[in-house]
Amino acid sequence: MNPEQKQQIVQWLNQQIVHSNETVNEAHQSNQFEKETQFEGMRDAFMRCLNKLNNA
Repeated sequence: MNPEQKQQIVQWLNQQIVHSNETVNEAHQSNQFEKETQFEGMRDAFMRCLNKLNNA
């Protein structure tokens, strides 16, 4: 993977993390706990991918 591709993936992952965090907060405030849990899992998966890319 070239540096430009890696940067694009990192940016996309960061956007997904921000979106997931926003959705988690909104779901928590509206007591939609299933949705909150789902997006917490997605956020954690995006973060694991981001960490692997940063350590590669």
